[in-house]
Amino acid sequence: MNSTTKGAFDALDEDLNLDVGERTSAQKRHQDITDYLVSAGLAIATFLQGSFARKTMLKPLKDVDMIIRMHPHLEKILRRPEGPAHAMHLIREIIAENYPDAEFDVDDAPAHALQVTFPDLDFTFDLVPALDAESGSEIVYIADRENDTWEWSNTRTLNRIISTRNQATGGRFVHQVRMLKSYKKDHPLLDDTCGLLWESFAYGAVTGAVEHSQAVAATLAHAAQAVTGPVLDPTGVDDLTVDWTTAERTAYATTLAAAARRAAEARRLEEDGQHIAAIEIWHDLIGDPFPQAEAQSATDALRALAAGSITSTGRAVTSSRARQPARPGRSWRTR
Repeated sequence: MNSTTKGAFDALDEDLNLDVGERTSAQKRHQDITDYLVSAGLAIATFLQGSFARKTMLKPLKDVDMIIRMHPHLEKILRRPEGPAHAMHLIREIIAENYPDAEFDVDDAPAHALQVTFPDLDFTFDLVPALDAESGSEIVYIADRENDTWEWSNTRTLNRIISTRNQATGGRFVHQVRMLKSYKKDHPLLDDTCGLLWESFAYGAVTGAVEHSQAVAATLAHAAQAVTGPVLDPTGVDDLTVDWTTAERTAYATTLAAAARRAAEARRLEEDGQHIAAIEIWHDLIGDPFPQAEAQSATDALRALAAGSITSTGRAVTSSRARQPARPGRSWRTR
């Protein structure tokens, strides 16, 4: 049983980590694919994108997004009609040659990717052909098979910005983002919101090294305000809420404001040393991945009711900073 709020958040963090074996397998397969494509003269380099690359992915590992920087000598032919599809075909040939049992999904895969399933892995690879922009630029143009175009992308800039913020927070940022994604995953209204949105919320709220409880509480408070207007991704380019209706914004703001109030209550209790009560609120807010608090005995409840307050989960505490004061009821005498 975790006796402190910090201990409970550390346990949550451990629970949310990707399986070490899967991460290692994904990294090795990424390197092997890179070596084959470079040796074949199709690519000059590759890099990972998405939440796996940014280390903000929740388990289980489902897919790995891999950008294939196509060799410059192929650019002229790949810029022709059906060039994006041709790029995927060239990549498929090399992968099939080196992994005869691999299966390819084009029809159901994202428009930008050739999706590959390897029989020895429980997750897929999305291989995304890309053409470099001018020399020294982080910009790439990724293949769009459906529209037969090459689409501008600053995904490398996003990777760099998140990595820089993570370093500025002592390596805590990506862990805190995963906690926020876990919260939204357990909430029916918020579950459909994209993961990058929550990275953006955290990016706007967490700039330094703070405890996990403080970071999550600050992000929820920030998000409750942010959803009323445009929410840009951490690079400041894309509005991730451009398709939201006014009704959706209102619903998100109401939900997040309520969550922020409960998080603030848990923080106050933590500051007063009422860790079990704080843990109970966080578990109720975040859901099952967060450790549960021990039940309160009747004796402890009566003792706290004498001068303390009552939390939003109904627990009596000696602190006066829970949701509502504990007001002893008056003794009445019937006639």
